[in-house]
Amino acid sequence: MRSYSKFEKVFDKTMASKLVHEGICLIENSAGDFSWNKGYGGKELETPFLMASVTKLFTTACIVKLLEDSKVDLEDKIVRFLDVEELKGIHTYKGIDYTAQIAISV
Repeated sequence: MRSYSKFEKVFDKTMASKLVHEGICLIENSAGDFSWNKGYGGKELETPFLMASVTKLFTTACIVKLLEDSKVDLEDKIVRFLDVEELKGIHTYKGIDYTAQIAISV
C-alpha cells in the first residue's frame, strides 16, 4: 500500500491559506494504477465546480501553443480568425466600434 502522506501534507498546507476557501486535488498516473484525491471546504471529487477562471488559463495555454507553432502572432487582429460580422459591436466605446482593432495581445 502506498503512502499518501506527502500529498496530504502539501495539500493541507496549501488549503491552510486564508485565501483558499475550497479545493480539490486529483493525482493519477498514466498507467492507471495510482490515484489519490482529497477535497477541502465541502468539495469532493464529484462536486460541481465553477470553471470561469479556468477558461482563461485554457485559452492562454492554447494561444501559447499556437505561438510556439508560429500559427499566430500577438499582434494579429482577432478579425483574422473570426468573422467580422459576428464580432461587430463587441467593443464599442462612445459610439465607436473598436472591434477590428482588438489584437491577441490585448
